[in-house]
Amino acid sequence: VARSVVSPCEVWTMRGASSAWTSFTPYSLECPPAPTYELQAIVKATQKANDAIGLAQDMGAEKAARLAKRAVDHIGQVKGWFTYYVYRVYTDLQDDIHQARFDMEQAAQSAYSEATGSEAGNLLSCAADDLLPYDPLPNIHPMDHRLSSIPLALCTGLPLEDAGIQIGNNSSDARKHEDA
Repeated sequence: VARSVVSPCEVWTMRGASSAWTSFTPYSLECPPAPTYELQAIVKATQKANDAIGLAQDMGAEKAARLAKRAVDHIGQVKGWFTYYVYRVYTDLQDDIHQARFDMEQAAQSAYSEATGSEAGNLLSCAADDLLPYDPLPNIHPMDHRLSSIPLALCTGLPLEDAGIQIGNNSSDARKHEDA
């Protein structure tokens, strides 16, 4: 009996929610394949990050530019095979690769939010993608700082009043109760 295999995307589409983004939805940004050697990955990621720094600064995304510069500072000293050998053998290049990839991912997030329409976010995303196969901690990713400011009640689905969060202007409400 022949059985057809249905992908998760097709199942989601069959449910009628084709416009919703899920973890099964293909990403719209397609980066070139990652370099096959660590040295190539470092050099290409550095070039892409340097290009993105200028674009981010032109669009006023200073936070993204600052993070990208910090990423380049971690791996920018590797220029060729000799410096790669020196830094690989005598320093903690693996940690520098991780820190650079982490900073590039965060810079890409910042560029996407601060410099909408700029190519800086795409360059930084692809630069981070180049370093990912050589990162000793590839499953650690930066989180947007705005997530930490969300009230816990919004995350749990509780009504705001049950969680002790008052809605409205507290000072005017307090004055009304004092006058009564």
